[in-house]
Amino acid sequence: MKKHSILVAAIALALPAFAHAQQVDDVGGQAPAAAPAAKPKPAPAGAFEKALVNAGVVFDGNDPIMSPRFFRPGVPGDPCSEFSSGDFQYRTYPFLTDGSGSLGIEVNTNSCGVNVYFTVHEAPFNPGNICDNFVWSQGSSTNTFSNSFAVTPNTPMVLVASGVPNAPNVVCGPITFELDGVAKGSLATGGTNNPVLVAEELVIPPSRTISNSSNTLDISTPLAYSFSPGEVRYARLHCPGAQFAPGTAVTFTGDASNLIGSVNGVGSDAIYFSITAGATPAVADDMLVVNGDRTLTGKAPVDCTYGLYDFPSQAQAGGSTGRVATTSGAYLRFAPSYALRVTGEGNPVANVESADPAYSEFVFGAPTFDILRGQVGGFSYGTTAGVLGGDQPITLDGQAIELVDLMDADTALVFTGDFEAASDVYFSPAADCSANIQSADSFDETEAVFTIGSAATFNHFLCYAAGGDPIRASEFTVALAPVSADPATYAVGGRGPLALGEITRNGAELQAPLAQVPENYLSRMVLTNTGSQDRVYEVRVFGETGNVISTANLTGTVPAGGTQVVDLTTVLTGFTAAPRATLNVTIAGPNGQIQGLYQIVNPDSGTISNHVMVRPGLN
Repeated sequence: MKKHSILVAAIALALPAFAHAQQVDDVGGQAPAAAPAAKPKPAPAGAFEKALVNAGVVFDGNDPIMSPRFFRPGVPGDPCSEFSSGDFQYRTYPFLTDGSGSLGIEVNTNSCGVNVYFTVHEAPFNPGNICDNFVWSQGSSTNTFSNSFAVTPNTPMVLVASGVPNAPNVVCGPITFELDGVAKGSLATGGTNNPVLVAEELVIPPSRTISNSSNTLDISTPLAYSFSPGEVRYARLHCPGAQFAPGTAVTFTGDASNLIGSVNGVGSDAIYFSITAGATPAVADDMLVVNGDRTLTGKAPVDCTYGLYDFPSQAQAGGSTGRVATTSGAYLRFAPSYALRVTGEGNPVANVESADPAYSEFVFGAPTFDILRGQVGGFSYGTTAGVLGGDQPITLDGQAIELVDLMDADTALVFTGDFEAASDVYFSPAADCSANIQSADSFDETEAVFTIGSAATFNHFLCYAAGGDPIRASEFTVALAPVSADPATYAVGGRGPLALGEITRNGAELQAPLAQVPENYLSRMVLTNTGSQDRVYEVRVFGETGNVISTANLTGTVPAGGTQVVDLTTVLTGFTAAPRATLNVTIAGPNGQIQGLYQIVNPDSGTISNHVMVRPGLN
């Protein structure tokens, strides 16, 4: 699995403001303007977003010095060479690459303009020989840039921001940058990292041990402190909520003369150990990497803090006393392992002009171009990474969790809606519903059920095959009804229901918002048909909450060129509360040929009240 992590930070520098929209190199001076850097893209729904944080690294004229500076060749990725003379300021940002073999970088120098230059090196950076371990540069100084390039996977590296003018003339900022391709679990003195995602479906408690089989759980941090030969300090790494399992070890990326002592605290959420500097002492950009499995005791977010202390008792206790350096960052987050998404809502239209009976076919047109097929909507279900993008959470074996780990054979997708008139309800990979890859296990006037087990349904469409009976107007939803493959290990929850689409009819629809049938009154509905064909009508009744309404005689026919008078006492036959209701009448005829009237008459006084029935959405 290709893994990416995004490390985001800001370098607060301090140079006078310079003109923007420039690109300057040491070959031709002013170079053609670079294309604007791409703006950060928001993370898919369900993935952790990038966050921009001030790193607190300031160029103030009293910064580390290198000599000379980098030559700017004008071409991204060209080899490194030195240029000019004298002293130049620089700042470094150490990190560990992930396993993808690619690193993306995005920079905005803001007010620093073209007076800073960025290079990337494998660790360590040598200010006395600046081209040592060089990997890549943009090739020019520019206000904004975005690029990507190949790197060695799982390797300590350093991002170097250096001044172009001689020291101490660099005073500006802040500069912001983002790195994509940094190992998860990378701690920093400033900035944010994307944490390792763990399947939220894991049942905890009891405690669960996550294998670090693919090194996904490694924690890396720069020392953030430069040693003198023979100096001894004591490191502490604390990750509340995640215990360091037996077998945890610490490795060091700097010179082999530096020694890491025995690791204490294994089995708890804090480990501590000594660091003894050798003949070539450790520097701030050198990295510590902590491997091993992790035992999770709860499902709260896990953050880690590294500290370097004067004495072993201080490292054991933690806190700020005696601490000479520290880094921190997000480490573990629990996230959903599967997702359901509607990719497009459909709206097939049942055609009143169908061959007898009305509404038994769909209106011909996109997307199916078939009067017997209606596409209700498009959807995708599967792993979170597959449906929404981003990283897939890991599970107990340290690998990305899959549907087969989670879902039993009885897991189903359930679609609500009226399917009673269909001859078949099926999935299709094509928007025109031309291919049937799975028919519903069952369908009726309320739902259609598809058993899918541990299979994904990426970019599928729900299709309705007409069966020769009138197709009813209906709204449709999709929901996941999951069954856990291992209830003791994984608790799976449903997804949805999500609105998928609706079937409408193109005939006439009339409504009497308040139809009453009080005692000793005459209550009527009058329907007229100016067309040359008899038209069937259907009445739907709605009542107030708590009022249970008994009904009968909900269908009938309006004769061609005629009128149908309906006594509403034969339709609304009983109430548990006030004798009133809303009537919605669908007539299988062209809208322009159908009219309706609601009438109530007081026989004793002769008072008549007429109300033209409304057309929903039109008046």
